[in-house]
Amino acid sequence: MEEIQRVEDVQSFPLSESIQLEAPHLSESSPLSEAPTVVDLEASLQCELDTLWHNANEAENFTIFRTPHIISQSKKNLFEPTAVSIGPLYRGQKHLRAMEEQKRRFLRDFLSRGDHISLNLCISAMKLLETKTRMCYSEMFDDLDSNAFVKMMLLDGCFVLEYFLKSSEENWNSIDEVGWNHNFIVRDLLLLENQIPFFIVERLYGIGLNQEIRNHFVNYIVRNVAGYLSHVTGDSIDAFQPEGEIHHLVHLYYEYLVPDPEEPVVLSTKPLFCLPNSINNISSRAIPSATELKLKGLKFRPKSNRENMLDISFEYGVLKIPTLKCDDSTKPIFANLIAFESSKYGKKNRPFTSFVYFLDNLVNTPNDVTILQECGIIENWLSGEEELTHFLNQASSKFDS
Repeated sequence: MEEIQRVEDVQSFPLSESIQLEAPHLSESSPLSEAPTVVDLEASLQCELDTLWHNANEAENFTIFRTPHIISQSKKNLFEPTAVSIGPLYRGQKHLRAMEEQKRRFLRDFLSRGDHISLNLCISAMKLLETKTRMCYSEMFDDLDSNAFVKMMLLDGCFVLEYFLKSSEENWNSIDEVGWNHNFIVRDLLLLENQIPFFIVERLYGIGLNQEIRNHFVNYIVRNVAGYLSHVTGDSIDAFQPEGEIHHLVHLYYEYLVPDPEEPVVLSTKPLFCLPNSINNISSRAIPSATELKLKGLKFRPKSNRENMLDISFEYGVLKIPTLKCDDSTKPIFANLIAFESSKYGKKNRPFTSFVYFLDNLVNTPNDVTILQECGIIENWLSGEEELTHFLNQASSKFDS
C-alpha cells in the first residue's frame, strides 16, 4: 500500500509551472525573461523522472503496449476496437461510449451473483492491484488518478468476466438488446492494444465464484473464443491447459493456437521443406504455390487429429494441413497475433508468423485458394478467392522488418 501511495503522491508538472525569473538584466517585457533557470529546469525534469517505475527490468514488465505506428497506420482498422474499449488506451473514445452503460450493467450482474460479493470488496481488491496493473502498460497514464484507474479496472474486468460467464450460461439477452454482434465483441477483446492484465479477471473470478479451479475458468474462456472464431476446425479444446502466467486475452488465445513456440512450424517425416521459427531467411527457402506443387504431383489433405494449429506434415507426396476457416474476424485476429508474437519473442521465435508466411507462399493467386478449398484445407467465408488471396499476401507485411 505504501508503494501505491508513493505513486499517487508523486506528480509530474509542466515545465512552465517551474519557471522563475532570474535575469535582472532583462526587461519584464522581454520573452527571454520568462525562460527557466537551469536549477528550475533540473528540478522539473527530475520530478518527471521520479514518476518512472524503479525497476531494473521494467521493460520486461510491459505486457500491453501500442502497436508500432509504421504498422498500425496502414492497418488501422485491424488494431482499433469498434464496439468496446478495454483498458486505458482507447478509454473514453466517442464511438465506444455506447458500451459503457453495458459495463455498468455487467458490474451489477456480477455483484448479484452472491451475498458474499460486495462493491467494497471488489474496489479494495482492484486497489491492491493498481500499481501492478499500471506497470503492465508501457505508458504512465498520469491523466488517470487512482480512483479513475481503479474504476476502469473494475468495470472492464467485470465486463470481460461477465461476458464469458454469460456465454457459458447462454444468457445473451442483455447484450443483444444493445444490438452488438458477438463476433464484434470477441474481435475487440482480442486486440493487442485493447487489453487489461489477465490477473484482474482472475481476481474477480476468485471473488465471485469462490476460487474455483483456474484451469476450468481459462478453459471455458478459450472454448467460447474458439467457438465464435473457429479459425482452425476440429479442435480438442478440452485438452488445452496453459502453463505459466497468462498476461491477457491475446496471450491466452496465442497459447491455445501455438502451445509450444519452440517447435518448428512444419514437421516433416520425409524432408521436402521445414520452415524455421525465425523468418529471417524465409525468402531463400520459399515454398512453391499450391498450383505449382499440384502440377508436380503433390497432393493436399486436411489434417485430422492435429496437435495444434501449426501441425503440418509431409509424407509420401501428401501435404497435410489443419483445416483453416477464414472470415471477417480472421484479419484482425491474425494481425494482432503476429504483432503480439513480434513484441514478445522478437525475430528468433515467431512460429505463428512463419505459419502465415507459409500460407502466403502457398497462395499467390485465386486459383491457389480454389485448390486448397477443394481439398478441404481452407474454408473461405470472405467475399471470394481474390479477397482471401490479398489478405494472405498482406497479412504479415511490415512485421518482418
